[in-house]
Amino acid sequence: MMGNTSIVKLGGSIITDKKGGRPMLRTRRIKEIAREIVRVRAKKGNPRLILLYGAGSFAHPLAHRYRLLDSPLSADTLEGVGYTVSATRELGTRLCLLLLEAGIPVVPLQTSSFTSVRRGRLHFTDLSILQTVLKKGGVPLLGGDVVFSNGERTAIASADRLAVALAKKLKPARLFFASDTDGVYSTFPPRKGEYPITKLNRTEIQNLLKTQHLKTMRTDVTGAMPGKLNALLDARGTTATIFNGNTKGTLADVLLGKRHGTQIIL
Repeated sequence: MMGNTSIVKLGGSIITDKKGGRPMLRTRRIKEIAREIVRVRAKKGNPRLILLYGAGSFAHPLAHRYRLLDSPLSADTLEGVGYTVSATRELGTRLCLLLLEAGIPVVPLQTSSFTSVRRGRLHFTDLSILQTVLKKGGVPLLGGDVVFSNGERTAIASADRLAVALAKKLKPARLFFASDTDGVYSTFPPRKGEYPITKLNRTEIQNLLKTQHLKTMRTDVTGAMPGKLNALLDARGTTATIFNGNTKGTLADVLLGKRHGTQIIL
């Protein structure tokens, strides 16, 4: 057991501009987030932290264009994999450099190099490097990626699914999802004046997914909010917080134990 680990997923809508129609990094917001992380690490004595990031405007459109959610492997498909993985790496490299410049000892890891899908579930072939980085005080940085399913088809290892899978392997762990909304709502997108749900448990999530028609962006191959909630159902014995990562100071607050957004008891 490695001790309590905080797993933070930075949504693609937080670190990239998903509405511009082309890959664009939100550099100013990333620098603000980096300063918040530095502040938390100073206050808490460099706690164990893993940073995950969504692909946003860099790779979601490509994964949609090449139909990489579930396609048989072929020369054409692998070309799409190449373009999509390259875009993800570009995003990861630029994000990594901004975090390093802020003084965070991030170590970028390539998700597809040690992750696959077997019978619909993420499988890690080797977590020793990630565990070593954590043990030595570093911060592993991973992004959503294209991986292979049963060695025959493509699959998307979303950062949401990665967060849950890592939490299961690195117990005890806490999950934090920086989204572009204030939390989970009874309707999605929320009605005007509606407030986010403060707490949810497993049964309530299942009922929410059954009764509400949650809107998913056309090019978001990871499922947006319903994808996140479905991924969380695979976790047990932990807590997750979904909060607005666009609100300055909120990431630092939740990592320091303050309440924002929706807390999910799994």
